[in-house]
Amino acid sequence: MLPVIHSRLRGIMALFRPTAKRYIRRMKQLLHMPAMTAAKIAAGVALLAGATGLAFASWIDKGAGIFMATVEAGLAWCF
Repeated sequence: MLPVIHSRLRGIMALFRPTAKRYIRRMKQLLHMPAMTAAKIAAGVALLAGATGLAFASWIDKGAGIFMATVEAGLAWCF
């Protein structure tokens, strides 16, 4: 039974052979990115990570107060 599955798979994969050749050829091409662009992307990612960390730390520190303020204002749906 294994050779039957293998022959069917080979037939299906034959349909994608031209596309696979182009895909592999494109994968082999090097991506040229200037160092300044890579530095800007890295700085943006670091800035976003820092802002997310700061927001999470603030939420952990002041979360109870924020929740109580929403309860008092009638904006909390769980009370």
